[in-house]
Amino acid sequence: MAFTGKTTVITGGAKGFGRALASALVTEGGNVILADIDESELIASAEELNRTSNKSAKFMVCDVTDKSQVDAMMKKAIDECGSIDILINSAGGSMWVPKVPIEEVAESDWDRVIDVNLKGTFLCVQAAIRYMKKACNGKIVNFASIAARIGGQMTPVQYSSSKGAIVTFTRHVAQELGPFGINVNAVAPALVLTGDRTKKMWYSRNDSEGRKRFIERIPLGRLAEVDEVIKTVMFLCSDDASYITGLTVDVNGGMFSP
Repeated sequence: MAFTGKTTVITGGAKGFGRALASALVTEGGNVILADIDESELIASAEELNRTSNKSAKFMVCDVTDKSQVDAMMKKAIDECGSIDILINSAGGSMWVPKVPIEEVAESDWDRVIDVNLKGTFLCVQAAIRYMKKACNGKIVNFASIAARIGGQMTPVQYSSSKGAIVTFTRHVAQELGPFGINVNAVAPALVLTGDRTKKMWYSRNDSEGRKRFIERIPLGRLAEVDEVIKTVMFLCSDDASYITGLTVDVNGGMFSP
């Protein structure tokens, strides 16, 4: 299988895209280490993976904004699996902060979202590439968002700002790490109903007419399915994408095209 013998560290692995990616990678023969700050969900995700596959998914509680915890997570990957072949930075979100006009944004809410989305991605990349550089090989995929492209229609300014920064961060780091055989890309999904947070955003901020108008703006006429984003990330992590780096792939049904 495509990922046999490869080890992937997935942040935000307890739920949403992270959990779905772990399942897909294990199915393709890969080893996975799930990292998340939510210990109960993390354990449940690992146990589910282990029930449905012949792999032993590993997990580690980790706050991606804490450098010492991130460093320990990457060391665990090396100690227990021998390599870090792939890093997927899916931890993040709007962190339940309110969507308010910019003059009403609390500094603490700004810091919280920027820290998890942007600083967390930076710290995880920084820690992982110490090992990837030695191997002269590696794949990194960061999660951006359509909000990085067109602003936050339903998301707070902190979220769209952090995701926009991830697009530029990805491009810069790809140029820096290319000589070491490391591919760095990003994926920018549109709204996908992956869990409670996105479902609440979709249903609480829009009535049925608002949801209809939103979907009418999507050329393909529907929201994306989780699997459609997962397949894109899997491609970027695979050897089939060996000559692609610095790219942000937009998975948005045509709402934005660069």
